[in-house]
Amino acid sequence: MQIINTSLLTLIILSTALAFVPQHYSAGIRLVHLASTSKNADVLGDATVDINHAKYCADHFGECSLEDMERLCNALHQERISHIAAHQTGLNNPHGLPSDLEHTILEKELTTQMGLLRDRLATEHMQDDSIYGANPYSATVRMPVLDGTLDEESSETLMICFAIAALALLPQLL
Repeated sequence: MQIINTSLLTLIILSTALAFVPQHYSAGIRLVHLASTSKNADVLGDATVDINHAKYCADHFGECSLEDMERLCNALHQERISHIAAHQTGLNNPHGLPSDLEHTILEKELTTQMGLLRDRLATEHMQDDSIYGANPYSATVRMPVLDGTLDEESSETLMICFAIAALALLPQLL
């Protein structure tokens, strides 16, 4: 019985000790095949982007529709991801490094503008009165504009403060 317990204990110790040893696997043919074919073709499909229209939309805020900007941004994003998946970013980009940077900047500008337009549309939607009556959010959005000019009492108080300050500083100037 003691021999069986000892052998089971040894078996458990050896099996758990070998569980943390790194295993080396050789690369399969399929992996090499995917790596060799991805350099010649887009991985995610054809992402055609009208760069001139994307530049126009990025330079002229609010002149392009939200759907158009979203379509351009998605196409730029798909192109960037397909280049990343095919290891064609930076210097390996077939269009060149400046084009790669320009496309990334255009994508970020269009994403920022889309976020700003969505926020503005959401704010305008909150200002509208609903079918149930007054919208509680409209009061917070349409706050009264305070007049920045001084009224008569405030200007008199300000002049008295200036007179006291002048009297306090006058002995130091003489």
